[in-house]
Amino acid sequence: MAAEAYTRGTLPFPDGTVLVKLAWKHVASPEFEAATVPGMATTVQVMMKDSKRYPASGGWGFGRFVDGKPADEAEHRTCFACHEARVKDRDYVFTRYAR
Repeated sequence: MAAEAYTRGTLPFPDGTVLVKLAWKHVASPEFEAATVPGMATTVQVMMKDSKRYPASGGWGFGRFVDGKPADEAEHRTCFACHEARVKDRDYVFTRYAR
């Protein structure tokens, strides 16, 4: 769903859209030490669009996992304020589709 909405350039994203951001440690490449490659995953952030379930946050629910464990739910409540202040005009999504 998200890829279709991105490529069509249609906003808002449809309900059912799930966006995931993966962060990892950078480690030296074993083949070429000057380059880095993804190491162990450190953080996974998730946004799920469900306008009925999350009306107070632009229709988005937020989740975060640190070192494979769910982050405290109180942390999720802080996500929307940042998205609302910076990317409200893009349906609260920071990521832009590569063209």
